[in-house]
Parts: sequence; C-alpha cells; structure tokens
Amino acid sequence: MLASHSYLVAGLRLKLLLPAGFDVIRGLPNFRDFAADGDAPAAGGDAACAQAAGGDAAAAQASGGDPALILQWVEELALPSGAETLFSEDSDMGRTTYFSCGGESWFSLDFIGCKALMRVSEDYRKAVFTVDTSAPTAGIVISSLSRALFAQIVLLHDGISVHSSCVVRDGKAYMFLGRSGTGKSTHSRLWIEAFPGTELLNDDNPAVRILPDGPRVFGTPWSGKTDCWRNLSAPLCGIVRLRQAPFDSFEPLDGIQAFSEVYPGCSVLRSDAFLHERLCDNLEMLCSLVKVGRMACLPDLEAARICASGIATH
Repeated sequence: MLASHSYLVAGLRLKLLLPAGFDVIRGLPNFRDFAADGDAPAAGGDAACAQAAGGDAAAAQASGGDPALILQWVEELALPSGAETLFSEDSDMGRTTYFSCGGESWFSLDFIGCKALMRVSEDYRKAVFTVDTSAPTAGIVISSLSRALFAQIVLLHDGISVHSSCVVRDGKAYMFLGRSGTGKSTHSRLWIEAFPGTELLNDDNPAVRILPDGPRVFGTPWSGKTDCWRNLSAPLCGIVRLRQAPFDSFEPLDGIQAFSEVYPGCSVLRSDAFLHERLCDNLEMLCSLVKVGRMACLPDLEAARICASGIATH
C-alpha cells in the first residue's frame, strides 16, 4: 500500500507515492516545510526572507492544481538489456549513472550501499523508482532522485535549478556560483557577517523562476550539507561567479560573457536536446534581467563589501 505526500517547491507541486510504512518525518526532514494540502507549517523564519516571500511569489508557492511531477515507489524495477549508458558522475551523494532506452531516461544511484533505480517518462512529469526503504539512507536516496527530476521539470516552467549558495539582503536575493571548494558557502557567510540582517536562503540548490514580476529565487529541500530547507523566496538581484585569488576584484558581465559564467552551474540532462534548449532559453532571459558578475576574492569581509558594491553599481 502506498501513501501520497504532496509538496510545493518553487510553486510547483510534487507528489511522492511511498510505502505506507515509510516515515517521511524522519526519512525526509528536508521536505517538512514544503508540505502541501493544508499540512504545511506556517511560513515562519526570519524577517528578511519572510518579507521577501510576499507578492506574486507567495501566490505561486500556494498554487495547487495538478502535480508538475509524480514520483512513485515500486517494489521491482529492472533496467532493460538494451539501455544505453550516457554517463556517470560521482558526488557527495554517491555515484549516479544515466541511461536512455526507448525514449525514456533511467537513473541509477548508489549511496553508501543503498542502491536505487528510476525510470522517467519522456516528458519528465512521471517517474517510478525502486529502493529498499528500510535502509538507513533510503530517505537521502529518495531526496536525491527527486532533486535530479525536479531540476529537469523546472526547466518547463521558466525556471532553472542552480548549484549555488544564496543569501537575502534587504529583501533581495544574491546567488554565488563556483567550482566545488571555491568558497560559495564561505562567501555567503561573509555577507551575513558583513551586512546585518542578511540571511541564508539555500546553500546548494536554490531554484530560479522567471515570473511575471521578474526572476525570483526559491528555497528548496536540497541544500547540500547545510540544513537550510526554507520554503521562502525573494526577487533575484544578482548572480556572481567566484574564484579564489590573492586579492578582491569584481568584474561586471553582460551578454554572452554573463551566460557563459552562469551556465556551468545550471542543472540539466545535457544529452536531452529539448531540455538543453529550454535551459538555454531560460538562461538567456535570466541574464538579460539580472545583474551578473565575476568575483576574484579572498575569504575576507572586504570581498563581501566589494561584491555587493559591484552588483549595486553594475
């Protein structure tokens, strides 16, 4: 028997169909604040982000309707013998391998011995997966599968899932991108220290959507190693790609330079031509609406001040 659990992430409804015995409170604590259907806790949190969540974004977050994505557990699932291996990647979430077969995408995930397999419909709106839900890390695996799927479906809703750290200052959001180990989280912490009232919105995978009132950044259940699972949003004011350097320097970017600096941080199954085209369209629009810059920096408070000044005067 399966139990249905609905969540609202970036204004999009996600439905998880999981074994009735699976404890979502303990297994998926990062989804708690995104619960829908009247089960969602009040949008509390700190003043800056709570205030930023008003207006059209709040209406988007409260939207109901049909699910944008349905992820259903099944007891058995086997990869077809003719499936083509596209690529594999290793991360802090284990090894993920991507396959293609008959127009459908398949994902396998191996995290600390907990293995999962997922089959995704051609339009990415429905998926079935199998995993041992009694395994200690089953919740982490289910969360990872949902993250991979959400990154594709948000592209169909004028959005992008961006690997970045994001803060909110004076009701506006700023996203910091960079290679792993560059110091994205550190730079966010420096902003919080340098500018009183600044808060962390998400530390790994915020989602951006281009809404009628402009681009907004949404907190998501996926925040890397930081437990920052905030169901809040704010208008996006700036995007900055960081690199380590023995000095602090901000460079404003426009056009193709801006696109090229943001693109590596955007999540998409690049082997899917349609999804990749949607990403490029969304990103081109985003870069035309938001200030983008490149920051060479030290891990010091002056870097935060120079970065903020550079965005403000761009």
